[in-house]
Amino acid sequence: NRIRLLKVYAEIFPPKTPLTTLSKYRGVVFSGGTNSVYEKGAPTINVKIFSLGIPILGLCYGHQLIAHLLGGKVEPGQTKEYGLAKLSVLKKVGIFEGLRGHTQVWMSHGDTVTAIPKDFVNLGKTADCEYAAMGSPSRKIFSAQFHVEVTHTTDGVKMLSNFLDLCRGQARGRATTAAA
Repeated sequence: NRIRLLKVYAEIFPPKTPLTTLSKYRGVVFSGGTNSVYEKGAPTINVKIFSLGIPILGLCYGHQLIAHLLGGKVEPGQTKEYGLAKLSVLKKVGIFEGLRGHTQVWMSHGDTVTAIPKDFVNLGKTADCEYAAMGSPSRKIFSAQFHVEVTHTTDGVKMLSNFLDLCRGQARGRATTAAA
């Protein structure tokens, strides 16, 4: 809905959507959820999606899924976060382009990323979450443990807008994002 409010056409697809379908879009968002990446039957996606060359944004569970699928580590959090948190932006690239050094975000998670994939960089942290945001800027893959789509995340619309700008830079497909 937030993407549509930014006047960009978006469709919602289930995680098992074929890559041939997703490759027609200029970007993909992996949404949040209540699962653990280690639960039997937890939603997952074909790891080949990361080779399509389209921008990808992972939020909450999507953040954990990206870490898990690309060689990072996800564990039950020492502190379960639910509510407001102060994010320290460590690198102002990708979805964090043009943001201040600190911003308010909305957390809602039990598991947490404890190690990021090897070609990723730590983009943001909170007092209780060392890897609250990560990314591979060269691959245009970004993710956040928090929810950018809610009004409680002060700069969430700017983060989404930055992601859509990455998507608009793609040469093929429709100007859209697909949530999986």
